[in-house]
Amino acid sequence: MKINARAFIKEDAGWFVEQLKKVKAFSVLSDKDLLGLVSQMRSYDFKAGTTLVNQGESANLFFIVHEGLVEVSVKKFFFWEKKVATLKAGDFFGESVLVSNSKRTATVKALTDTSCYVLLKPSFKSTLNHNSLFKENMKVVFARRKRQLQKT
Repeated sequence: MKINARAFIKEDAGWFVEQLKKVKAFSVLSDKDLLGLVSQMRSYDFKAGTTLVNQGESANLFFIVHEGLVEVSVKKFFFWEKKVATLKAGDFFGESVLVSNSKRTATVKALTDTSCYVLLKPSFKSTLNHNSLFKENMKVVFARRKRQLQKT
């Protein structure tokens, strides 16, 4: 598996802040908060077919898709997997682990060559703790996704 990591370049940061503003959960953060968050992220490239996260594993990473497509699936009854979502640029995953301290609730694989911005748990938690509206928005997203997974 080949994964390339790189730091943000200035153009990426500006684009990314604008993309985050379009996401309801992040729209409550100021430009300063968003730039602070973005400055702590790293970009990773994944080849098509690469598993980014596995259901059931412990984790401390939050992902935002920058380019490409990823598939979210859940395992049911040992060998049966059910696709629950396809995520594209601007979509995110991994918040459930960071909000609830639980294990990964789904497996995510790159359908195409994909780049994601990744944030470590301490940085994400710091933002949650410093902005109560952001924390509430993330709880709403987490609850909605949990219900969606339970229906599958």
